[in-house]
Amino acid sequence: MNGVLAALPCSMLVGSGDCCIAHRVFSGILRSDVMCTSCGFTSTTYDPCVDISLDLEPNHVGSAKATSTKSNSSVNNEADSRNSGQNPSISTLVGCLDHFTRPERLGSDQKFFCQQCQVRQESLKQMSIRKLPLVSCFHIKRFEHSPIRKMSRKIDRYLQFPFSLDMAPYLSSSILRSRYGNRIFPFDGDEQDASGEFSSQFELFAVITHSGKLDAGHYVTYLRLSNQWYKCDDAWITQVNDDIVRAAQGYMMFYVQKMLYYRASESTVAT
Repeated sequence: MNGVLAALPCSMLVGSGDCCIAHRVFSGILRSDVMCTSCGFTSTTYDPCVDISLDLEPNHVGSAKATSTKSNSSVNNEADSRNSGQNPSISTLVGCLDHFTRPERLGSDQKFFCQQCQVRQESLKQMSIRKLPLVSCFHIKRFEHSPIRKMSRKIDRYLQFPFSLDMAPYLSSSILRSRYGNRIFPFDGDEQDASGEFSSQFELFAVITHSGKLDAGHYVTYLRLSNQWYKCDDAWITQVNDDIVRAAQGYMMFYVQKMLYYRASESTVAT
């Protein structure tokens, strides 16, 4: 984290002196829109976050977001996307993000009070990212708890994740533009200011894996420094290649702003 902050221009740290280093690096803002299906009234809330928990969903079909992200990825990432399209049982991080920001129809037991209709109505809920952090942390929900079956289990399904990730399709400004088109709304400027503070281009620099069962297991971290991956397994640290990391069962993935990653890498080489 110190390396990330050291690579950050001082102008971007103005006003953040009261925050601890963890919040300055990982803190972002999520936007939640709940829209009345009857009149279209939308209730919006903002919540701070230091990570995003994603459901592990199979990537059955491609999406516009996945296509957009794939076009900005490396050749290896494009091959990964093509392979995932051929095998519907494989989940992808892009597919998980698509699912996270997809409109969700809330059930009849989750009706919200519409201020315009003045009654409880069925609604659509959609999440988006209002402000990106310096480091985006994605937590994959691999531990499933079923109150009906009264049992818990670990989901061992493989997850494909890109080394380069464009977060632009998941920003509130992009979601609103997709929802309303080019119409101008009072909140448009606010969203652009919040999401435009940093670049939407991210680079993967750490992956945490979990092996074992729900009640017992072992954690291993893969860390990327100056384009070299290292496997951190307790006291043992060894160099590994990209293929080893791609094959890992990702539990948590950490993506850093691309410009900060390369600045930190240059600083490491210089020292």
